Amino acid sequence: MAVFSNTEITVKILEPAPAGEQGPLYWGMVKQPAAKDVFKVKASSDMKIKDLKAVVAKEKNYPVEAQRFMYFGGELADDRTLLSCGLQNTDDPLLHMIPRV
Repeated sequence: MAVFSNTEITVKILEPAPAGEQGPLYWGMVKQPAAKDVFKVKASSDMKIKDLKAVVAKEKNYPVEAQRFMYFGGELADDRTLLSCGLQNTDDPLLHMIPRV
């Protein structure tokens, strides 16, 4: 198995479709493909999704409970590590964050 050797991860924030509407993108949760924000945060293989959410909340003011991280079509559980999500298989790891409405 490959080793997670990245020291940061890119987060792409997408604007969610309005409440009650389904968008054509990102599993029906997004209406427009353009990113609302793209930024990097420091990360390690043992960082959990809940810890990533805390960093995003602190740096970008998105409440933890409103954050939804997606990877390959599924929402990542808070107790998963970045390594367990499969992010060791890319040189430039990217997660999509789609805020809850």
